[in-house]
Amino acid sequence: MKQLRRVVLPLLTVALLVSSFSSFAQAPFSQTPEPRIKGPLTEASSAVLSNSRTPRVRDAEDLGPVSSETLIPGITLVFKRSASQEATLQELLSAQQNASSPLYHQWLTPETFATRFGIADQDIAATQSWLTSRGFHIDSVSRSRDRITFSGTAAQVQAAFGTELHRYRAQGELHFSPAADLTLPADLASVTAAVLHLSDFRPRPNVKVQTRPRPDYTTLSTQTHYLGPKDIYTMYDMTSFFTNQELGGGQGLAVVGQSYVDTSTSSIIRQFESVMGGNGFSPVLVPGSGVEAISPGDQGESEIDIEYSTGIASNANIFFVYVGNNQNYDVFDALGFAIDQDIAPVVSISYGICESLMSVTDMDGGNALFEQAAAQGQTIVASAGDSGSTACAGYTTSEGVPLATQQALSVLYPASSPYVTAVGGTQMAAGTFTAGSSQYWASASLHDAVGSLLSYVPEVAWNEDSTSFGIAAGGGGASSHFTRPTWQSGVPGIPSGSFRLLPDIALQASIENPGFLICSDDLSLIGSEGQTSSCGDGLVGSNNKYTVAGGTSFAAPIFAGLITILNQAKHTTGQGNVNPTLYSLASNPKSYASAFHDIISGSNACIPVVSNCATPGESGYAATPGYDQATGLGSVDFNNLVAAWPSTSTNSLTPTSVLIIGSQYTANPGDIVPVQIVVTSSYANAVPPAPTGALSVSLDGVVAQSSLAITSTNPLYSQASVNYSYVAPPTAGAHLLTVTYPGDATHSASTATFSVLVGNVTATGSFSVTAGNLTVANGSTGSTQIAATPSGGYTGKVAWSLAAATTNGTAEVCYSISPSSSNNLNAATLTIFVGSACNSVAPAERSNLRPINSRAASKQQTPSPWRKTPQIALYAGLILCGSLAGRRRKIRLSLLLALASLTCITTVLTGCGGGGGSKPGTPPAVTPNATTYTLTLTGKDSVNSSITASTTFTLTVN
Repeated sequence: MKQLRRVVLPLLTVALLVSSFSSFAQAPFSQTPEPRIKGPLTEASSAVLSNSRTPRVRDAEDLGPVSSETLIPGITLVFKRSASQEATLQELLSAQQNASSPLYHQWLTPETFATRFGIADQDIAATQSWLTSRGFHIDSVSRSRDRITFSGTAAQVQAAFGTELHRYRAQGELHFSPAADLTLPADLASVTAAVLHLSDFRPRPNVKVQTRPRPDYTTLSTQTHYLGPKDIYTMYDMTSFFTNQELGGGQGLAVVGQSYVDTSTSSIIRQFESVMGGNGFSPVLVPGSGVEAISPGDQGESEIDIEYSTGIASNANIFFVYVGNNQNYDVFDALGFAIDQDIAPVVSISYGICESLMSVTDMDGGNALFEQAAAQGQTIVASAGDSGSTACAGYTTSEGVPLATQQALSVLYPASSPYVTAVGGTQMAAGTFTAGSSQYWASASLHDAVGSLLSYVPEVAWNEDSTSFGIAAGGGGASSHFTRPTWQSGVPGIPSGSFRLLPDIALQASIENPGFLICSDDLSLIGSEGQTSSCGDGLVGSNNKYTVAGGTSFAAPIFAGLITILNQAKHTTGQGNVNPTLYSLASNPKSYASAFHDIISGSNACIPVVSNCATPGESGYAATPGYDQATGLGSVDFNNLVAAWPSTSTNSLTPTSVLIIGSQYTANPGDIVPVQIVVTSSYANAVPPAPTGALSVSLDGVVAQSSLAITSTNPLYSQASVNYSYVAPPTAGAHLLTVTYPGDATHSASTATFSVLVGNVTATGSFSVTAGNLTVANGSTGSTQIAATPSGGYTGKVAWSLAAATTNGTAEVCYSISPSSSNNLNAATLTIFVGSACNSVAPAERSNLRPINSRAASKQQTPSPWRKTPQIALYAGLILCGSLAGRRRKIRLSLLLALASLTCITTVLTGCGGGGGSKPGTPPAVTPNATTYTLTLTGKDSVNSSITASTTFTLTVN
């Protein structure tokens, strides 16, 4: 039996919530939303949805319209709240964070949020009627009743929204997007916030990897220090929580991503957990987002998020919410699903997009969702970025982003939303992490130590800008879109102004000072060092090296884990937006001095050696006493923070937790899914009576059982339980069973969620691959079209690889694989660079991904030089907050190699690399002998490796 879900959500029912509303709010909340669409929708009177076109395509190469038959799945129309609804919601959010209010921490469910702040049923019906009249298929309506998801063709999109969908090329990547702002019927435009999924620019992760991994992990052979979860416990004063195993038990935390990761017991993540700690996680595939598919770069980001969220809140229920292979779904959809389904009280996202590259409608639509999360008691934690004060610096002119935009002061969204906690970066002060024992580090024992830090180490603002990493510093600055919230005040150092400031908090994010140890299967990150896995033997990779990384992609899930533990310590259903409380505590000199580490040294300004640094040393913010835009309020002393945090427990009820135990988390439609539901009392000093009463059970938000009685089954452990079973729904994807215990005379309420993946979410069928022969002159390039032709209903994502099986000559050949301009998403262009032409292949390192350093596990260090490779991401929109990086690949035809290890999932892959000794980004070029080589092209489904096909073709070099 596998324990999958325990989430504590104490106190008060919706009835109590409604009855306790103040007089100013009760009337609006007791009413259903007023209809705002008058009569049937027609195009006789239309209006432009201003700023709905993404700025990413303004300077990109326009390749013309997509095929009119192209299917666009999951288009989502987001309604905006009326002015009165928004005003009432703001009053509620303020009251929910006011300890003297009867509404303090009285959270809404998605359904109660819908009845107060959704759109009227008549308006939904009118919109659905118009959409179906235009040929669209209605897929779903959100639980919050403020968005409709539908699907249709490109031709239907053009007819309905008044603009064509075009394909665009940006830095070799192909995307689609509207060619102009959208036009809607005037009445519908007046109530519409955004129309999503009409483009496929994906957010990027914020992670940076070295070739030598670096967590605070002390190795026996070298006594080199790296960071791991146990060191974070010491660093931020969490030792007592670890000792008492108060690490999020009964709580939930959702991390969101945009790639499949292996969930099996033999996976790399389970390997990390077996060494560093952790208690597993549950995958949640967003319905309608396609079949499971690996996205290089995103895979590594997800592995990091899971490893460090489970490593910190190791007793919590961790949900990994991710999207499939549908082109226009991304991590923001995973975030939206986690909020609309109210999956967990804490949600962590390590991605972002520079504000100036987002449409206003998309930012406003997302912000409305974050307001809903706050009203539901959910805390959203986001990485503030890895590009210092210039969040757009991770983009290039070839991606359609002008140099002036890259160099301008800017911040990342969604971290810039006032309803999101933005986490920036710190690093250890110089001289505090040198090899060997010291006042901060224990000496190595007989085994590598997974926790060797002895105490808090002084911190400075994270800034590791260099020619190798580019701009690599904690994100911070002022939003250009969101106004300054009232709670962002009262702390010394907060500058004057009217816009939201970032970050709110900062934690360890360094790549090398000292950096975090990771385990990853993502070959775009580790493949250039010859690794097939970064943790093949314990934490040592297949090449006898550790893998270390950094970035705010670590800081965000770590802080999310801290809030999860805080929720357990405070016996609460959730904290909602924690920013008001953080700033309130920091405004008190006593609590600021005890609960925070004020960072007063360093800055996030760029340095002269970085190519796109406009004003070295000046275009940034310094860490100063009090609040600053380099480290926010500083880092935390977690033990003191919990002690200072206001309590939500105002009665003597015994806390409870709900545990749902199931033997499976996958099922076919119509299967019977059996579970056992256990309600446990938790009281530190005695064994309380077992809970009594009945449970409420819902499936995907619909009540399935309103009163399911529980009986005492284990008085020694104060438990009551009941067996329950349900029928798996017919639609493929994640389906959520939610169990609520309302409490009794002596026990508080609690709830839990159980996720089951229903249907075939992995690709099936087969495909064949084709490639044309090539003739290329020395020092030149040549291209050939490659394609996977599906059969048997195959709809997955193909990962391409290239191998050389020739021993003639000493040629070095570089290659790139980029999506073709055809409508076949598994078609691509293979470009071969021969000899000196390799030097013309731009590394195109992206700031969202950073070099992976490998440090030898043996005493003799043999680090290889870092060569940069473009991130393999077809969807380049969000900046992943961390530092992982790949490298260009080089085929050495003089060796009998199966070189195709670098995977390209029909996205841009530039390959050039090869032997050590060259400078980053400048691989040696050897003029090949005139000869003919036989190359093998292999296509393999990115998840289901049994679906594979290959072909051979010849490369003739003159």
